[in-house]
Amino acid sequence: MAIQAIRDFTGRSEGAFRLQLPSRDAVPTGTAVATPQEAGTQRTFGDLVKDFASDVNDLQFSAGDAINGLATGKSTDVHQVMIAVEEASVAMDLMLEIRNRVLEGYQELIRMQV
Repeated sequence: MAIQAIRDFTGRSEGAFRLQLPSRDAVPTGTAVATPQEAGTQRTFGDLVKDFASDVNDLQFSAGDAINGLATGKSTDVHQVMIAVEEASVAMDLMLEIRNRVLEGYQELIRMQV
């Protein structure tokens, strides 16, 4: 659920992480349905972080391009430029907050006594 929210936020909901449950009528009772792990589409946390960092990077570049377009006169729509800049800013803030939470969790694990 949280991964899908991140994907929706970055505007890149390609469907790879979208959970699509079959309707009750589509699968007869007693029929096995393949889970993503069985289908070979299991992704690691590292892959998700890489994808999200790539999405944030793309948003940063598109915001920079929008600013350059406005500065050079190629774009006259200030609203779209501001939207692109704010999307990039919020995505960066979200990525930094995720990093901070992961580091806090790691530090808490390191402090545990065995």
